[in-house]
Amino acid sequence: MEWKKALPFLAGLAVILALVWWAGTEEVLTILSGASLTWLGAALLAYLGGIITWALRWHVLLEGVGVKARFRDTLAALFVGILFNNITPGARGGGEAIRAYYLAGRTGPSYGRILASITADRILDLIPVMVMMLFSMFYAYWRGVYSLFTLLLLLNVIIISLTGLATVIIASESRMRKILFGLFRLLARIMPSRVLKYEEKFGQLVETNIPHFANGLRTISRDRKTFTVALGYSFLTWFFVLLRSYFIFISLSHRVSFTDVMVVQMIGTAVGLISIIPGGAGLIEAVTAGSFVLLGITREMAVTASILDRIISFWLPLVAGIIFVAKFGLKPKTASLGGEDTSDKSRGKNG
Repeated sequence: MEWKKALPFLAGLAVILALVWWAGTEEVLTILSGASLTWLGAALLAYLGGIITWALRWHVLLEGVGVKARFRDTLAALFVGILFNNITPGARGGGEAIRAYYLAGRTGPSYGRILASITADRILDLIPVMVMMLFSMFYAYWRGVYSLFTLLLLLNVIIISLTGLATVIIASESRMRKILFGLFRLLARIMPSRVLKYEEKFGQLVETNIPHFANGLRTISRDRKTFTVALGYSFLTWFFVLLRSYFIFISLSHRVSFTDVMVVQMIGTAVGLISIIPGGAGLIEAVTAGSFVLLGITREMAVTASILDRIISFWLPLVAGIIFVAKFGLKPKTASLGGEDTSDKSRGKNG
């Protein structure tokens, strides 16, 4: 039933209401009433800045694998991907196939290379995260907040382990084929009537796109300029993420350490990556608010700031994304002007 799809988000809203009650409803409303709209606007602009630099990073990677796309299509595909990441559980990965599908409909059927660019995009996104998580862990230890130190240590181990496993899988074309076909057979056992009719098409897609995927990753890894520029955008994207949260505290007339903001954002990010709850709805608000409290911020201020941060970075984009997809759909309404997969042509010119 359709209403069941909304249950995780309704549960998330219930958790947020419980947080407000825990912090003190009157105190939270008092803080909100004094919030500076100017600084909240700056926080929203910082969020948008992070999205634009993320899109620029992916655009550079797309160019690196020879996929020609208009930047507005790259930005729209990313926005659609964020929506589906927010409504699907598990490592925020549900939207990656959707953004590949969305962009391929506007650039030509270059799924393998587009997926290679998305994989590189996720890897480059993790590099600043891992750097900041390690720094945050030692900072928490130095501050004597051993509960946060232990949590960060555990999250570091989990994310490093998952990243290592993913690296082992994508490093081998035969291993990727084996896992993909294994997943298809599993789905065929669960839903045979829906899945088996796509068996031949699925096999063709896998055999066609895995070589393109592997070649795309190799191309990016060997292109120092593409890697360096994309990595620069990655650090800039995360700077905007931290700046957004920092501006929210300023809007509430509360000075907070930029390092404290980083520690809590890294905890929230890591929890979101491993959460089985779509978008970490409610869970991330609870974790970030609790982390701020452990760092010495009052309950009412921590809860208010965490909720405002998630309204800007999760709830508003969720609503806007649903409206966008409902209005424009995922398939292009006209023939694409974005070009085609030019990797083979470019290799011919360079060869």
